[in-house]
Amino acid sequence: MHSGALSLQEPATVSGCTQLAGLLAGTSVVVVCGNQSVLSLVFIAGVVLFPKALPLGLSTCATHGLALIRSRQPQLLVCIEPLVEGDTMALICQAKNLLAAPKVLLICNSSDSRLFRKAVEVPCEGILDTRSADAATILQVLQVVLDGGTYRDPSVVGGLHNRNRCPWSQERLSLTARERQVLQLIVQGHSNREISQKLHLGLSTVKTHVAQLLDKMEVRDRTQAAVQAIALKLVPWP
Repeated sequence: MHSGALSLQEPATVSGCTQLAGLLAGTSVVVVCGNQSVLSLVFIAGVVLFPKALPLGLSTCATHGLALIRSRQPQLLVCIEPLVEGDTMALICQAKNLLAAPKVLLICNSSDSRLFRKAVEVPCEGILDTRSADAATILQVLQVVLDGGTYRDPSVVGGLHNRNRCPWSQERLSLTARERQVLQLIVQGHSNREISQKLHLGLSTVKTHVAQLLDKMEVRDRTQAAVQAIALKLVPWP
């Protein structure tokens, strides 16, 4: 497998499969990817995970992919670089200009800084480096995108901006030891009340820590905070 190719580094757990099925239930999806093996895996997963057939369109090239998008009007477009034929960003731009424009997750090699600048401008709701594209991260990013948020892979953002200006750099975050504890429990899926009990803190104190975390990480909610925490390796994947 060449450098930058999609690699599902973590095996899908039963819990992860259940989460994915719940997340995509009723969502129309088009996946455009030049790697036929990846498309085959996506197709098999769609058949196995969903009791009713997932509205899923698959293509290896931009021309056919755009035809699928126009005919199916998907809610989600996933583009995985490189394609067999055509320009990925041209495809995404055309999709975004449609009346029923889909949300877009772009997965590709971060060495192409021009492509990522264009992806930010379009904009793509999710931008992920192939080296970060393990099963767990993809699941979390899809959650953010489908919930109406945006995700920028830190390695991509770091390449587009000066390191000191990168909004998600560990140095700028300057999390306290207590905030890291709270963040770890957020990643593990605990509620504020559960965090309060585990850390022996008042509920109002926990809420303050959570609010400070969201502000420092410049994210909208706990899900986005968890995604960034894992991507930046601030806390281990639970």
